[in-house]
Amino acid sequence: MSDTIGWIGIGNLGGAIVEVLLAAGIDVTVFDVNAERMAALQAHGARKASSPADMAVGVNQIFATIPNDKILAELVGGEAGLARTATSETMFVDLSTVSPQASAKVAAILAPTGASYLRAAVSGSTASVAKGMLTIYASGPRDAFERSLPILRRVSRRQDYVGQAEEARIFKLVINTIVGAIPVLLSEALSLGTRNGLDWSALVDAISSSVVASPLLGYKAEAIKAKDWTPTAQLALGIKDLSLALEAGGENAMPITRLVRDRYIDATEQGYGDLDFFALVTGIGRK
Repeated sequence: MSDTIGWIGIGNLGGAIVEVLLAAGIDVTVFDVNAERMAALQAHGARKASSPADMAVGVNQIFATIPNDKILAELVGGEAGLARTATSETMFVDLSTVSPQASAKVAAILAPTGASYLRAAVSGSTASVAKGMLTIYASGPRDAFERSLPILRRVSRRQDYVGQAEEARIFKLVINTIVGAIPVLLSEALSLGTRNGLDWSALVDAISSSVVASPLLGYKAEAIKAKDWTPTAQLALGIKDLSLALEAGGENAMPITRLVRDRYIDATEQGYGDLDFFALVTGIGRK
């Protein structure tokens, strides 16, 4: 049986990925609670499903990019969830950032259906999608990973198989812990420089070409210099990611991460939550 492709959750990341797939001539069926998003992709050739359960009737390879644990549980186990109609031919590939605990519950819900469940955690931003520069950490059945590769390779430069269960979720939280801390540390370093008379842009260039340079700083450098905080990842979403890391790792064992998460909370409460998370380099959120 040839695979048919569906996508649930077509926000910033999911929508960008579906656009790449449609541009490559791949038929994609989409579902989202936002009718305008669905209509926009339908205008580019996507098909429409009325619910996750409806999608599972006509599609056997279903991907998802959704915001949180609660929505993941609903789209799989809800009244119109995938588990209602999924079969042994169904493969569910979740690219979302969710807790290992919620993911394990989804695995238990899907198990009686015979469906394959692949956790495919994504590292990268919407800006990385069109360039095919995402990194994916995948765990679950090895054959499901192999089956998903033709689609995943369209938008990612690297696909690492890391285990049979929730390992991909932990990999993503490890990466997000470091990514989330970088703008907070960078804000203090830039403040040190500017308070002592150094030029903001010159500092950013120096850091970006130094021993601490990284791909993340490389593609953020121009936005930092221009103080352009058009979001590729909203600051408020960082609270969720860092909270998941603290939950998995233990708050007492991760005091620095807890302080970083508090900065995200403070900045969001001060009204900056819709900005890109690198807006923290300006010092917002300090009390």
